[in-house]
Amino acid sequence: MIVRKVQDQEIRMIHEKSLEILEKVGVNFENREILDFFQKAGIRTQGSRVFFTRDQVENARKTLKSSFILETPFARLKIGDGGRAVATASGAMAILKDGKIQTPVMEDYIDLKKMDEASGIVNLGCVPGIYASDLMEGETELLKTALSLRYSKMPFIASCETGYSAAISIDFIKDFYQDTGEYYTLGIENISSPLRYTREDVAAILAYIKRNQPVCITCCSAPGMSSPITVAGTIVQNNAEILAGMVMTQMVNPGIPVIYGNVTYSSDLRKAIPVSWGPEVGVFIQYAKAMADFYQVPCRVGGSLSGAKQLDWQDGAETAISMMTTLDCQTDLMFQALGQMDCLTVFSFEKYLLDEELLEARLSAEEKNYITEENIHMDMIQRVGPGGSYMLEEETLELYRTELFHSSLFNCERYNDWKKQGMTSVISKAHEAVKERLEAYEPPVYDARRTRMLEGVLKGLDLDKIPGDS
Repeated sequence: MIVRKVQDQEIRMIHEKSLEILEKVGVNFENREILDFFQKAGIRTQGSRVFFTRDQVENARKTLKSSFILETPFARLKIGDGGRAVATASGAMAILKDGKIQTPVMEDYIDLKKMDEASGIVNLGCVPGIYASDLMEGETELLKTALSLRYSKMPFIASCETGYSAAISIDFIKDFYQDTGEYYTLGIENISSPLRYTREDVAAILAYIKRNQPVCITCCSAPGMSSPITVAGTIVQNNAEILAGMVMTQMVNPGIPVIYGNVTYSSDLRKAIPVSWGPEVGVFIQYAKAMADFYQVPCRVGGSLSGAKQLDWQDGAETAISMMTTLDCQTDLMFQALGQMDCLTVFSFEKYLLDEELLEARLSAEEKNYITEENIHMDMIQRVGPGGSYMLEEETLELYRTELFHSSLFNCERYNDWKKQGMTSVISKAHEAVKERLEAYEPPVYDARRTRMLEGVLKGLDLDKIPGDS
């Protein structure tokens, strides 16, 4: 859903105002290592406040890349310049199961990995995934990294919680793969708006770029709270924040791939809460993609954004609008694409499959070449003629399963037929489909060295209790 057309003069204004913020207001980088680096490079600092000049920004822009390829021994994924990545859940601290909000456990985390691996849509896994309350503290991110590799062969977004967790996650993935392309994993780090990179924000980014791995820098502000109340002010501040991070990456490691990320919400100041969907969110998505295109870097925006508390009309409507806007903007990385609700804090397996079906329907339409001489079938139109029926034509019988999209979860039959079949709800159908996918899942098979690596990290976990893992 395109909300409005972005004008060239607006893009130039956003860039110019962002340069003014970077030079006159500055951005906090609360990390001693990067402050020392900036000072040695001749960047003006004042305490933890860093100021970039126009020339410094423009020099950094010269080494930015428009695309890159994640390459492991098991997969190859291009992001940017027409290559699109789809990744699912990250950050949810709760799970909706059997109609109740619960605390996720390791089995839920593993089931998400299985769902991703079996999906025909998802092509980028995510180590952070959802919270798992029974994983050992202090080792959580390494355990999640090993679990992700055990249950899926797709490339992964590695940990970005701290500099330490990022480093051990990246290093384990590298050791596990051994034979890789130049880039084999990806980090996603959030800015602490307004205009602030905390010590661990910077440490996590440095962990990636020092290891020559790409990073997505994402702002997540809320108007009137962590960004200006106006849409225009929020867009400019967001852009300045991301631009500052991109300058940092290119100064430390010129040419390292960077993704321009934005998950800025709207807000309801009557309740002092962020709101994950509204017309303003669509505007934020469009302007973020426009600025990423201006800087000629890949973009991450949108996803299945929903503030709903249950699987209802609100959830479906907000998710569909957010997802279609994301796709209309031709985003390069669609993160948190399936299964999340309540402003990304809650995950649902049933929503995962319902979101997947929405996404599958849209992508199937994008991929088809509808208008060709052959596909028009003029001979059939002439043969049937006025007042005829196409129902029993040879072409209909041959193509009806593949030419049109058929939902496997939505109730599309006649009402009386649906009633005779037990009036099964869409949510109930999704629940059964989740069980079927998990039962059909087949784990990856690795060589002896990789198997030993995983067993060495996961030896303290009781994986025998996980269905299908004994």
